[in-house]
Amino acid sequence: MNKLLKIIVVLVIMATFGEVSHGAEYLKSVEFTEKNIAKNITWSGKEWITDTYPPKISQNSVDFVKTDENENVKTELKNYRYIYVWTGNDYLVYQSIPDYRKYDRQKYMYRLSADFQQILNIYEIPNWITKMAFTDDKIFIETKNVYPQKDGERVLGISYGDYGIYYSTDCFEWRKFDFEGYDLIGLNNQLFIGNSLYFDGDITKILYETYSGYPKYKVGQYLCGIDYKNEYKTDNNTVLAFSKDGIYWVYMIVDRANGQGVSEVGDEILIQKDYGTYYVGDKEKVFSQLREKLPNNPVYVKFDGNILGFDVPPIIEDGSTLVPMRFLFEQMGADVEWDGKTKTTTATLGYKEITFSIDNVNARINNKSAKMDVPARLINDKTMVPLRFLSENMGYDVDWDADSRTAIIQ
Repeated sequence: MNKLLKIIVVLVIMATFGEVSHGAEYLKSVEFTEKNIAKNITWSGKEWITDTYPPKISQNSVDFVKTDENENVKTELKNYRYIYVWTGNDYLVYQSIPDYRKYDRQKYMYRLSADFQQILNIYEIPNWITKMAFTDDKIFIETKNVYPQKDGERVLGISYGDYGIYYSTDCFEWRKFDFEGYDLIGLNNQLFIGNSLYFDGDITKILYETYSGYPKYKVGQYLCGIDYKNEYKTDNNTVLAFSKDGIYWVYMIVDRANGQGVSEVGDEILIQKDYGTYYVGDKEKVFSQLREKLPNNPVYVKFDGNILGFDVPPIIEDGSTLVPMRFLFEQMGADVEWDGKTKTTTATLGYKEITFSIDNVNARINNKSAKMDVPARLINDKTMVPLRFLSENMGYDVDWDADSRTAIIQ
């Protein structure tokens, strides 16, 4: 009886909006096998590189060559877990994981020559760096405060907290970013901080229809996150989300449990299981699907100053922008009724009532006849509605920014 009741509730919800809860695209399954990886390898922007000094470098992540060692540099960089970031002329180097024995020492970042033989500068940084990105002619660093875990006077380990984001143009003077957020990641001259986008000095929040994560990793030219609240998440799998812009996402279900992080090495995507153990899959098998599924020239919608991250990206038909109905109306605060027999929707906001049907240009506004340039469509189980017609008839103005392909609703 309880099972029957649940089914009825689901059907009622679907009938209310005329669509399923999750209309986003899912990739075909790609096999991930378990693999132990002893050395830490990252992409510097120039080559694959190990986290020691002197580092080993590779162009294919398979054949590594040890670089020449300079004794003076080694005296300074005598630990490991270093991240090398290529600037175009030299490397910025920082230690990614603090040494708990030296938690109270000043934090430093190094500028290292292209041949790894000379420390060009040593910079004092506000705190331990966890991530770095370049955009808007600035260097952005995500930092964390490090403090000891003690047993009396004995230091047993370290704890982290007080995340902050700083930026600089010269690595000497650092200014704290006036924004409460963390998980900094840069891609294509854009900067993502949690669920917000920084571009050209402005911060814009992204509101997602159902995606419950945020950009946290970079795999090639794609952003990636682990969606722990995805409707297909189970105790036995990991759901990855991929995006080119941090706004529209596609998903892949990996039949492996407890993924802790995502990275890439050479031709492989790595999902970390635990320290030194990864699930490894063929990167091109994933990327070929991403090139097909993710929109190449998407349309964006900004409402009330926020970017709307629809499950199904808006489309343009005969010059009109069609957007997913449910999420847009939720943002407007409109009430929606769906008649499944006639495939007709009635949206009410204040004193305005608009009725329209799927594949029909004829509509009614406060029970008076009206005509839309294009009809509503049912695409990928989502009801797509003509944005300008509905927004303006509900009392909103719609502007179009051609450069960013963004419809701005005010």
